[in-house]
Amino acid sequence: MLGVAPAANLALGWQDSAQPIPTTAAEAVALGLPRFFTTAEFEAFSQLGDTLIPPFDSRPGAKLAEAAEFLDFLLGQSPTDVRTLYKQGIATYRLRSKAGTDSALKELGEPWSHKGPSSPYAKFLNAAKLAFYQATINSRQWSAAMSTRSRSAGGIGSYWLPIE
Repeated sequence: MLGVAPAANLALGWQDSAQPIPTTAAEAVALGLPRFFTTAEFEAFSQLGDTLIPPFDSRPGAKLAEAAEFLDFLLGQSPTDVRTLYKQGIATYRLRSKAGTDSALKELGEPWSHKGPSSPYAKFLNAAKLAFYQATINSRQWSAAMSTRSRSAGGIGSYWLPIE
């Protein structure tokens, strides 16, 4: 019985596609395919993460922690207002980054207030900075790096993986 379905597929001319189709959210993340951003947007988003959360003192940065890949998946599952904020924000970032990183990130240097930033782009940068930070420190790579730093970090080496 097990050989009947594959043999029937070959007889009918059906072949397995080169790219597997994810059936669960976990499989989609494991495939590493951009879900929310286009390829060009994703490259800019990954660059932004690496700029905001660089590696420091044997701690992994956003790039090594694969924070952009996780956030790309998460944003694909987020509410419309969050997706709009990130789509418009990354478009502005791509335009401004052509003039240099300082120009693209100057809103992060504005004085802090309880109301938060007023411009949508500044809101995007603050949201992205927090998201990259949280995704980085909650990654398996961060956990592995921090568990080797001292004896007092005994519980840090624990990391839960999803079970399907």
